[in-house]
Amino acid sequence: MSETPPQHTAAERAVTVLMAMVPCGADTARQILGDTAWAAGTGLRETAEAVLLLGSGGKPPAPLGRALADAMDEARSATEPVTPPYTRLLPDPQAIGELLKRHRALRRRALAAPHDPAVRDELDDATYTLCILMGQRNAYTALRSAELLLGTEWLGTTAAPTGVNKAPQGATFRSRAATFRDRQGK
Repeated sequence: MSETPPQHTAAERAVTVLMAMVPCGADTARQILGDTAWAAGTGLRETAEAVLLLGSGGKPPAPLGRALADAMDEARSATEPVTPPYTRLLPDPQAIGELLKRHRALRRRALAAPHDPAVRDELDDATYTLCILMGQRNAYTALRSAELLLGTEWLGTTAAPTGVNKAPQGATFRSRAATFRDRQGK
């Protein structure tokens, strides 16, 4: 059995990081990686290394960083196809809450261990399930729709809340009212 080429390993780790950061599925993350390499005029390996640098808190070089930010923004803002309005059943809020908790935990694990293909597969599965339950094709839109359904706001995968009313250790959700009070400084 042959070893995995280094550029493939870096690219797959970059896919995992993109899945956690955007959020998106594996196919969309690969598309972001390819689009960024093409837009910046760089190779796939250099682009993957820039994604890994970004995932670890660094800042990629200017042209590559700008192309990466643009591709990530485009993936987040992908529009849904225009379809006539229809009535559908809403998913169980408790099931959505548990799936959101699992999805966020997997995003944190993916950022901590981008080399682990099992985490990438679990994150891809959770992202797909979230999209199906929320009736969305875009993972970012599905995540926001789920948060709106639950009346919660997510503060991010790594950033700690600031202000007077900090969430307790291990908190996943914050109510809109608590977030509003924090923003008002009350």
